[in-house]
Amino acid sequence: MEKLLITGKQRLYGEIIISGMKNSALPIIFACLLVPDDCIIKNIPHVSDVENSLEILRSMGVKAEFVDKNTVLINAKYAKNEIAKMELVSKMRASSYLMGTMLSRFGKVDISMPGGCNFGARPLDLHFKGFEKMGAIFTEKSDKIQIKVNKSLKCSKITLDKISVGATINMVLASALTQGETIIENVALEPHVDDLICFLQHCGAEIVRKNNSIVVRGVKRLHGTEYTIMPDTIEALTYLTYLGITGGYLNLKGICPSHLECATDIFLKIGMSINFAQRSILAKVDKQLTGTDVTTSPYPGFPTDLHPQFASLLSFCKGGGSITEMVFPTRFKYVYELQKAGVQIYNRDNIAIINESKPHSAVLDATDLRAGAGLVGVALGAEGESTINNVNYIVRGYENLVEKLSSVGGKIKIIKGEN
Repeated sequence: MEKLLITGKQRLYGEIIISGMKNSALPIIFACLLVPDDCIIKNIPHVSDVENSLEILRSMGVKAEFVDKNTVLINAKYAKNEIAKMELVSKMRASSYLMGTMLSRFGKVDISMPGGCNFGARPLDLHFKGFEKMGAIFTEKSDKIQIKVNKSLKCSKITLDKISVGATINMVLASALTQGETIIENVALEPHVDDLICFLQHCGAEIVRKNNSIVVRGVKRLHGTEYTIMPDTIEALTYLTYLGITGGYLNLKGICPSHLECATDIFLKIGMSINFAQRSILAKVDKQLTGTDVTTSPYPGFPTDLHPQFASLLSFCKGGGSITEMVFPTRFKYVYELQKAGVQIYNRDNIAIINESKPHSAVLDATDLRAGAGLVGVALGAEGESTINNVNYIVRGYENLVEKLSSVGGKIKIIKGEN
């Protein structure tokens, strides 16, 4: 079992190249199941969720292989409607996208309940309601899901009960090859939803976003393409929280500045200096930042996936602050871990209240991907040497985290621990 060993109080200076967005890569990888030709996908991050998604496709008879460090070739011409590596489905939430692609390709889905980070129920009801609108029949037994159609999916008007990235993506995937016009309303606005749409358009899909609606005119066939994944918004914002904790400067390269506007105004508000360029930002911190209160909400609001990292940053800010969680209200398992490091934090209902603190070294346990990233932040700013267990959570979503932080002055390394 690997662990992270971090020595705190090291300022960060230098350049970090931001990787491709995991949250774009996963739906696009599974979307390739709809394409019977070669798809070459570039800027793929080398993280465990990507490896697992490719292995799931291989277990279905799909050709899926890295042709260089960050480029994969996928050909689903001979895909089978059977997942041999079903145990991988329960390890990642994004495996739910197989429901849309398999239903569209084969007319039937037999799948285990998708897994992923465990910070509260994230029900699939919105997905099932959408599929039912398209003529599918859903049944659930224990942790098994079956969805099927008698003949083929039908076009429909689908209004999501609430904004959901996952449900939006699944409806797009299911309707890309469904004859007629499908209208999906109250959709998610996240950039990685548009990245999926752009990829499918490159493959010949007819999809148009109209404000909070997406209109899909089903085509008979999709063709292969070459496509580059957009940069990872949450990775870039995570490194900004680390800079806010340690001080120094970072040049984040290979990013899309407009995608960061969901949070950069907050970083400017608390005192960080940020200069934008076409594909990079230069951020500096030479004084203690001032705390603030934030509320998470769907894009373009403050992202829930930055919640734990920003909580760690607030503990180093003058006056502290609070985070009101409106997307996943039970996302607070990280609170106890921060308390172990001396952070004065507590949560009431869906609000985390963080006081200005002087964190110290501790042995910490990552409870999910973003919580783990938050623990890295507090360890970078704490006095002494901290250990973070459950590294597998963190490597699910951050490519070369140790190497990137080490290259800009962070004292961090992976060590082998006892099983």
